Amino acid sequence: REHPAVERLYYPTEDVDGGYEAIRTAGGGYGGVMSILLSNAPETAPRFYDALRINKGPSLGTNYTLCCPYTILAHYTELDWAESLGVSRWLIRISVGLDDADDLCARFAEAFDRLG
Repeated sequence: REHPAVERLYYPTEDVDGGYEAIRTAGGGYGGVMSILLSNAPETAPRFYDALRINKGPSLGTNYTLCCPYTILAHYTELDWAESLGVSRWLIRISVGLDDADDLCARFAEAFDRLG
């Protein structure tokens, strides 16, 4: 969220409207899935995604971190429709696993550094 290349972070703690809190179960947490939209996304999202040294693909309950271009993967034939609902075609979805936190942070920093 604090990196200058990040335009928006999608995560329950960033929910300013309170929608997530309204449906969260008592004592429930927030989980390890988040999405980011990068500034100047048409240029930066593909470069960041390719430079990010983690496994690529949708999360199907793995214990390791995965990253995918969510909208392109889930709505490839309806990208304009998804964008009309506020879901950018450049959205990057991250499912954080049990990887070493320092190593994972270093991999993200490396990918951000490649953006220049």
